[in-house]
This record gives sequence, C-alpha cells and structure tokens, in this order.
Amino acid sequence: MLIDFVGNKQALIELENNIKNDELSHGYLFLGREGVGKFTAAKAFASRLLEPDRKDLIYRQDYQHQDLRIIRSEDSIKKSQIEDLIKDSKLKPFSSKYKVYIIDNFDEVTISGQNAMLKMLEEPEDYLKIILISSSAENILPTIMSRSRIIKFRDIPVKQIEDFLKTREGLSEKNSKIFARISSGSMKKALRLANDPEYLQLRDKTIEVFDKLINIGDYTFRDKEFFMDESKILDIFDFAMSYLKDIVYINNSMPEYISNIDKIEFVKKQNIATEKIIEISEAILQVKKLLRENVNYELSIENFLIRIGGI
Repeated sequence: MLIDFVGNKQALIELENNIKNDELSHGYLFLGREGVGKFTAAKAFASRLLEPDRKDLIYRQDYQHQDLRIIRSEDSIKKSQIEDLIKDSKLKPFSSKYKVYIIDNFDEVTISGQNAMLKMLEEPEDYLKIILISSSAENILPTIMSRSRIIKFRDIPVKQIEDFLKTREGLSEKNSKIFARISSGSMKKALRLANDPEYLQLRDKTIEVFDKLINIGDYTFRDKEFFMDESKILDIFDFAMSYLKDIVYINNSMPEYISNIDKIEFVKKQNIATEKIIEISEAILQVKKLLRENVNYELSIENFLIRIGGI
C-alpha cells in the first residue's frame, strides 16, 4: 500500500496500480473535501515516484526532495507563481527520473493562472508529473479537468475515525464518538478537535453566536467582533453550516444524521424553518465567495450580518 492511511483505500490502490503498471498520467487532480488525506496521499505518491528503489517508508509530513516543488496557500495562488513553475518545468530533473509539482488548494488559483498552466498540461515534458489538489471542482476550468486524471477522495466513515481516535490518540469512547461525528468525515478536523481545545471552544462559540443572530436578532452588529479574526472565519463558517444542517435534520425527523451529537437537545429546541436555514446558508456561501475575491473583509462581514439580521 502507498501509505498507512485511514479511509480512501480505493484511491490509494488506484495510485499504487498506476505505479506498478507504469500507467502514470502527466497530470492528476485529487478531488475531495478538506481533511480526507489528499495532500498526505500526494506527498506519498510523489515520494514513490522520486525514490522508487527505497525500501523503507519514504513518506513523512516534512518530506522534501530537490525534484519536488509544492505550492500551498490559504489565499489565491497568483499567476506569477504558476509562471515560475512553467519556467522551472523546462529544467530537467536533478537526480530522479521525474520532477513532481504539487499545487494544493488549486481551486484558489486565479483564472489567469489556470490559463497559463494549460500549456504545461497540454504539452508536458516527459519527466513532469503534476498533482493538483482541490476540495471542489467549481472554480477549476473544464480544460484543466479534461487534461487531468481525477482521483476522488471520499469522506472517511465516522466509525473509522472513531476507532482511530480511540486506538491511536487514546481518547475515551465518548469523546471519540463525539469528535468523529462533529468531524463529518474529515480526519484533519477530528484531530484538531481532539488536540486543540480552542478549536472545540470555537465550535461552541459559533453555535452560541448564530443562535443569537437567528433567534434574537435585536442588534445585528452585537457580535461583529467575533467574525473579525480573518484567520478563523472559514472555521466559523464551517461550524455554522454544520449546526444549520443539524437543524434541518431535526426538522425532517432525521436525528441519526446529526453531527453535533453533544448538542442534540439544544438543536431540538430550535424553531427555525428550513427555508430560513437555506437563506442563511446561501448568505454564508456568498460571503465566502467575496472573501476569495479579496473584497474588503470588514465590509463583507458587515453586509453578511445585515443580511442575516434581516432574515
């Protein structure tokens, strides 16, 4: 097996077979939600391509190689970064048969950057292997998609995450079950919940704030400060969407699908119509889109709060 891994065995087997059968593509797109192991698998795959004769487990979180280039960014990836890769791709590998490029959060690459990359995918050097990683195909050009071999990564089954937290992290059965359910199939999220108390506190505060915004709504900007830490805003929206989905499940008599199982009695008390939740969810998606487009942060949050407060 490519790497000792929880979940997504089928994706790993497919990559392993690509290597064994010498059926490698010049371009790959690893597609799946955040936290299901796409980047870990990409580095493991790269290490096998770059050092195929090593018998020990090559993959490490800090794995580096002179023929491996990695681009990761929480913000949009600029055209200039892609152009640097294009120039570098013309140089032959230093010590390996291949050069491997990994671009994480590829859906954050600007359209001009994706267009610049097309030529590299259309006429790749024989030694070049490109691994694109994305949680969504929505912002990726169809021409990029058509020139990449798509490897789909599924959400990790809750039971597998729960067992991992108990056996590998030493958590109690109760906490393992709660964190596995809250994680909604993301191992990265489950491990953060298990090891970062502030992350769990942020979940609790998010539910509290959205409860007030939706049910009280007497002063729209009362909790504005909570939203002003840009480094936490995506986590806040992630927790908010999970909370809102739980209310929908309760409204439709589907409590077995609830993520925040430790909050189930609180969720049951909510008296929010599904139509209203859809409007709030759309508002969250809209503000996330604006933030990706680098619209003024404070103005985007204020408009969001006005919209939520007026719903």
